[in-house]
Amino acid sequence: MSSFLLKKKTTKTFEQKISKLSRKTQESVNSAKKSFEKFCVENYDGRNSEAIFEELNALKGKDQTEATRQVLQDWIDSQYEKGKLTTGIQQYVSKIKKLFSHYGIRVHTEDFDEPLEYKPRIKEELHELTLDEIQEIFKHASPKKYGFYLALISTGCRPAELLQVRKKDIDTTKKRVSIRIEAENVKTRAGRSVFLTKEASGYLISRLKKLDDNDLVWAKNKYFSYAEKNESAQFAKACDNAGYTERYKSNNFRKITLYSFRSYFFGRSADVHREGYAHRMTGHGGYLPQYDRMSNEKKLEWFLKVEPELTVFENNRNKIEIQEKEKELKQFKNEQTKEIQKLREERLQDKREMLKMLSDMIRNPEKLKEFQKNMS
Repeated sequence: MSSFLLKKKTTKTFEQKISKLSRKTQESVNSAKKSFEKFCVENYDGRNSEAIFEELNALKGKDQTEATRQVLQDWIDSQYEKGKLTTGIQQYVSKIKKLFSHYGIRVHTEDFDEPLEYKPRIKEELHELTLDEIQEIFKHASPKKYGFYLALISTGCRPAELLQVRKKDIDTTKKRVSIRIEAENVKTRAGRSVFLTKEASGYLISRLKKLDDNDLVWAKNKYFSYAEKNESAQFAKACDNAGYTERYKSNNFRKITLYSFRSYFFGRSADVHREGYAHRMTGHGGYLPQYDRMSNEKKLEWFLKVEPELTVFENNRNKIEIQEKEKELKQFKNEQTKEIQKLREERLQDKREMLKMLSDMIRNPEKLKEFQKNMS
């Protein structure tokens, strides 16, 4: 007898189950689910995924395990036929497993008689974005996008993280504008605070005046996956116009993407400080901040040191260089002043000691005779 306490596992309840995941992960899971649903209809005589899961649940023990492996392998093979890459397929399999689990099919690949078969992954040397390339891309990009691109360079954020930022997440009261990246919007579910360079802040402040606290800053709607794809397409167009069209042979991915700004931030931060700081500021999941703690004041202090490396436009870089030279000159003058003052105090002390000695000799003739004897 079925209890009212047991919910029927429908599409609706599956969506409720994944609702606790980040928005982007939810979109990824739903995309994998949609792909699997289409596969079932095309490969099993029009049967949908629910019919396949019913059939799998009717099987027991080793038969169910083998059938589950075969379904997954057939889906994998169908993806290769469509030109998909191993990395993307493996990510989708991890998402599809959630769907199998929801319908009572536990997928433990170690129980399969044969492992799932994938084409070998080829690793190419990754392209390192340079300042010259960034400056050239900006020449061909829409000025309306400068603020977003500069914010990516300043923070090392994933594009989706910035696209989910609202006005209320931004603090303009500190020495540098700071942005709170909420944990629910982060792939690793760990929130953090990041900073903007003066250059990036200049494109943001005027924009904030037109927004309400709950308004998105860089996105126009809440469909962040679509917003990221749109931003990526516009950035790709700017790269094409700048002549940067190269792709990796192994996967046909572009060598320069919006994520290249994240790598650029990481590299510059690691060069100026240590990798731990770069991992912390970019929100890498494998990094353990409990063993490498920094106060907000310390993070800002370190950010100010790396800021010149994150500044893009030449006139702004020149301003920073001039300010640094002026700061060095002022520090040199201060040190000179202190040194001169120290010499003056030493000379004055010598004079005081000489006067005291002469005064003593005047009051004591014996000391005067001894002094004259020593001088002769």
